This record gives sequence, structure tokens and C-alpha cells, in this order.
Amino acid sequence: MAGNTRWIGRLGMGAVALTGVLASVGVANASPGAATPTAAVSTHSTVAYDCRTTVQQGFHPVAYSRDFDVSAPTTVTAGTEFDVTLDPTPITAFAQYNQTVTDVQVAYAIPRNAKVKSYSLVGGSGLGQAFTWVEERDGALVVRSSGPFTGGVEFDLPTLALHIKAGKNAGAIVFAPGGGSYVEPGFGWFRYQPILNEWGPFQCFPDPALPAVELARVNVTK
Repeated sequence: MAGNTRWIGRLGMGAVALTGVLASVGVANASPGAATPTAAVSTHSTVAYDCRTTVQQGFHPVAYSRDFDVSAPTTVTAGTEFDVTLDPTPITAFAQYNQTVTDVQVAYAIPRNAKVKSYSLVGGSGLGQAFTWVEERDGALVVRSSGPFTGGVEFDLPTLALHIKAGKNAGAIVFAPGGGSYVEPGFGWFRYQPILNEWGPFQCFPDPALPAVELARVNVTK
């Protein structure tokens, strides 16, 4: 089952989720006189995260990475509207330390030199009765799913589909992972650790010691 999915259609609505309002994500639309965007290109990226989790009320570092598949045009004309999809690869939590997982989050930075006209969640699998939604937080769009999920069992969060309007100036629109600290995570969940019989957070953000990862880059021309 895909689970119970809710979404917001436009930015500026905070963390409130609305049911049954499907964002208009489809064929890209150009402003009058603007050229049609180039065909969408799919890219695959790996994001290395700086992560931590709790162990007996203290924090312990964890090495972790996530893969993403993104579809976006390579070039658009200033003022053009176009579509982008951001798809995280499926997740299988390590059951020895994550017997039960709740409140899974993945954040995408809101791009500059562009306006997010609307967005929606598409697909997903293995979500059971989880409630899944999008919220705007700390300059990012965050896909969240309530769970619970069972460790060792694969699940796949929905794809985030964006409808974008390019800015008026030439340059680049960069799509990147969100998150800037453990308290503003780019990825994470809350988990039950059976060995220690404790609940605790798994908090991650893109590793600042490594080069920044671009999930996609759209060049904007005049």
C-alpha cells in the first residue's frame, strides 16, 4: 500500500497539510514568447551525511549516505515554467539497531533564482498505514512519513514532484539536499534500539567536510 498521503499545493503554508489538493505537476508551461525547456534528463547522486544517534543518553557518530534519482531539464529560458522530480531510493533500516522506525524525514533545499509554484507527492511503496506529507522548514521542503516501519523491511518514500518557474535573470537553478545541522536535519528518523531497549533520534545533514552535492542543475538563459 502507498499509505495515507497528504500534501500542500503551494509554498507559504507552513507545516499545515491539506488533504485532496493535488498540485498541478505535468507538462512544463512556458511564459508567452519563452522557449520550451529542454527535455528532462535523469541524474543519480549519492549524498554523504554527517549523522548521530543516541546510545545510553549520549550521542554517537554514524557514517551514512543516501542515493537520489532526479529528473530535470538541463536548460530553460528565464521566466519559463518546468517540472522536476526528486526521488529518494528505497530504505531498509538496519534491524539490529532499528527494530522500529518512525517519523522518517528527507529534506530538499528550496532553490534560488526560481519560484516553486506547486508540489506534490507521487508513488512510494511499503508505507502501510503511514501518514506522509510535505512541510516547509528552514529553507527546505521536507517529506515526512509517520511510520511505523519495521527494521529490515524495505520501504520507499514518495517522489517529490515540483513545478518551478525560473527567475528573470540568467544563471543556474541548483537542486540540492536540505538540512544544515543535527537540529535542522536533512535526513533522519526516530527509532527503537532493542539491544539497549531505548528510543532515540537518528539525525543527519549533508557532511560539510565534503564537497557540496548538486542533485540537479538547470541553466537559465535569457
